[in-house]
Amino acid sequence: MAKQTSNIEGAPTRRSWAKIIVFVLLLVFYASILIHKIELPTADDIARHVKNGEIILNGQLDVLKSNVYSYTAPENSFINHHWLSGVFFFLLHQAVGWPGLIMFKVVILLTAFSLLFVTATKKADFWLVAFSSIPAIVVLGERSALRPEIFSYLLVAAFLYLLIDLEEHPERKRVFWLIPLQILWVNTHLFFIIGPLLTAGFLLEKIILNRGELKGNPLIKKLVYLLLAQLAALFVNPNFIAGALYPLQIFQNFGVEVAETRSVAQFLREEPAWSSIPVALFQPLVLLLAASYIFALRSKRIFYFLASVATAVVGFRVFRTIPFFGMIFLPTISANLDGVFTQFHEKTRRATRVVLVVMLAGFLSWLIFLGSRGKVAQFSEPGIGLTKGANNSGEFFKQNGLRGPIFNDFDIGSYLIYHFYPDEQVFVDNRPEAYSVSFFEEVYQPALREESKWQGLLGQYQFDAIFLHLYSQNPSIRPFMYRRFTDPEWALVYADRYAIIFLRNNAENQAVISDFQITLKNAPERLIHLIDSPTLEDQVAAADVLSLLRLEDAALMVFQKAAAQWPVRGRTWKAMGELALLYIDDPDPTLAAEYLEKAAAAGEKSDEVYWMLGLAYYQTGDFPSAAEALQRALEINPDRRDARELLEEIARNNQN
Repeated sequence: MAKQTSNIEGAPTRRSWAKIIVFVLLLVFYASILIHKIELPTADDIARHVKNGEIILNGQLDVLKSNVYSYTAPENSFINHHWLSGVFFFLLHQAVGWPGLIMFKVVILLTAFSLLFVTATKKADFWLVAFSSIPAIVVLGERSALRPEIFSYLLVAAFLYLLIDLEEHPERKRVFWLIPLQILWVNTHLFFIIGPLLTAGFLLEKIILNRGELKGNPLIKKLVYLLLAQLAALFVNPNFIAGALYPLQIFQNFGVEVAETRSVAQFLREEPAWSSIPVALFQPLVLLLAASYIFALRSKRIFYFLASVATAVVGFRVFRTIPFFGMIFLPTISANLDGVFTQFHEKTRRATRVVLVVMLAGFLSWLIFLGSRGKVAQFSEPGIGLTKGANNSGEFFKQNGLRGPIFNDFDIGSYLIYHFYPDEQVFVDNRPEAYSVSFFEEVYQPALREESKWQGLLGQYQFDAIFLHLYSQNPSIRPFMYRRFTDPEWALVYADRYAIIFLRNNAENQAVISDFQITLKNAPERLIHLIDSPTLEDQVAAADVLSLLRLEDAALMVFQKAAAQWPVRGRTWKAMGELALLYIDDPDPTLAAEYLEKAAAAGEKSDEVYWMLGLAYYQTGDFPSAAEALQRALEINPDRRDARELLEEIARNNQN
């Protein structure tokens, strides 16, 4: 049976209108995941990319090879493999601002999906591709941020489209557009190595399938020339050989843990199972795709098989790469299942088509509703532009004439570069490859953990300000914040949902300290703008800062206020349980257990929550409930030693 295509000639038929409506709904569903505001202080590295573009266009080309942003490691060589993305982002930012940048991201990613969809329909029925698109879009939603990798998604889709087009039309030369696209790719994002790998996999399939007639085969000859040209194109970058080979070393030991380079197994141990729906869905989809090959044993789809295996393996090892599995999943499973799908009798298909179309449209409408509220991909605020207050901490620093040297954490460095460079440089930022392993292991981490190391670093650099991300992923940051608050040499002068700022208690800073210092006595008053905010994030930040200051009773009141307004937000209940169990002067394990049960019921099902719940029940004497919670913690994270030790203690008590 000939494949139905999405091409519509003449007046649209009723069937083609149904296809158009469903395809538009798919685009709207994906867009609902993509259209969200940027939390600039924690928005990965987009702020730094904009600054990259600015200084490159101003002629400061050192940023292509050197760590110009840091005063601690300026001598480190650095391969800037995404410099051209920064140029694009800066020019767009100048022209259309942050809202326009978000819409640019949406257009790029919707174009990538459209190319994938058309590619899939070349080997499968439209409706099968439409159904398969739903889980594929969910997985693609794992990386919905504005980052240089959006170019990699577009270029992967373009490569797949042009390679499959070549298979259908060997006489065409449009596949050679992949050569300039490869040059573009090698200068916009690290994953440029995928281009030659895709071509090599496609070439391997054609060699195997045509092994008896390789000599003079025009298709194979064309692919060989294309692959050689792509490999040559890898060297067209500012760092030449080093830039071309850089993907081979990017995921090395950095000396600091980078959350996005965790494996799927590690992610699921450390986070609630459904804290990321795309990650939770990834493993079942891998199994589903593997099972689909049962129906395609005679299809000889070697290219899709190799791409499926490669993206699944890499996805398991580094969860930030699972969207590439989603890209391969869509055309592969559609092609694998198409034979089964088309076996249904035409009359049967015709009778059920209307019902299926209505069901599909209704389901997509529901997903659009969920996606626009951050239920599919995690984000704080739907819309375009920056989140409320995203620039406030940087503006506070500049408006009050504050100066460095600044000590900052890994997570917020990009934000400081955007706001302060070249007037100020950073201590560190979230480019681990721009710093040595010894810097992280012997300087940065020890300074956060050990007071003697901090004092030595303070003597060396004479920091005048400390600028930290309030919710840094580094577990040593919060104890470090507490020590600075109790250190008379430092004054806390600023706090919001993203950042806190300490100033050194010296003559130069006295005017600002006098006007803005947050103390034990005035903290509720100084944080009133957060406490009375209509947003959950601000209220939780206020409670967390009060907890940091050891004003536990005041913190608990704010948490309770937030929980009353947003009872289904598990994060708030978790924070309340942790506070009641571990941080107040008179811990209340019964109350903590109540809060933590509500956290788990609201979706916070992490090993940390179950460990604290087990501890709370243990302290109340409810050993069976404690053992059950601790076993849940160990099921999620078998390496949790504190849970195992407490479980063994309960077992010994039961024996006695």
